[in-house]
Amino acid sequence: MQPDYERFLPVLSSDPVREVTRLGLALSRNVDAATWSELVARLAQTAGMLSRHRDTLTAWLGDVLAYGAGRYHGQITAYANAAGLSPGTLRDAKLVCSRIPFALRREELSWSHHCEIGKALSSLPEIKHWLETAVSERLSTAALRKLIRAHLSQSRVPANMVDVPTFRLLRELRAMDRMLRSNRALWSAWALDARRGAVTELNTLVEFVATLNAEGVSLNAAS
Repeated sequence: MQPDYERFLPVLSSDPVREVTRLGLALSRNVDAATWSELVARLAQTAGMLSRHRDTLTAWLGDVLAYGAGRYHGQITAYANAAGLSPGTLRDAKLVCSRIPFALRREELSWSHHCEIGKALSSLPEIKHWLETAVSERLSTAALRKLIRAHLSQSRVPANMVDVPTFRLLRELRAMDRMLRSNRALWSAWALDARRGAVTELNTLVEFVATLNAEGVSLNAAS
């Protein structure tokens, strides 16, 4: 079956456009200003005539604007009006496309998923992590948004703990904490043998908590 976005391909010129999917496009290097201006105007005009499949054109516009950097000199409102979009939507599209490289976008996800990640995060390792999480856990956009907000609200790392390995470990510990909290009713009802088995499986985690407690770092002390 032909992908829906292919019906819009005639709008694109094969010269500046190197690769294209429903989630964006990659332009050739050194596209001149006139060719760039013609392309963004044509995309905006096409988007303005659509009532469906607007996400694809929005993503394409975002990539072209991100490529153009400051070339449009305040014309983003005009492009948005021509596309039938709000200027904020187009600015968001440019931001998302500038933060999530074309090659990293996941076909399993919607444009909305990419927007949730790209608007909230600027670190490439974090962006890769959340793209993979959204795919592997089959998250809805609402669930993804909730998890990212929870992550951001808990991601204030002390100044002496900003190295990347420590940050990654803390991120994984937070994810485990969230999972345990959400399944409290399940594990609190385990039989004694199941609890003993869990302690055996999580021996290193038990050692980790015991070490912190031995150093005077307890939940009550931290609060």
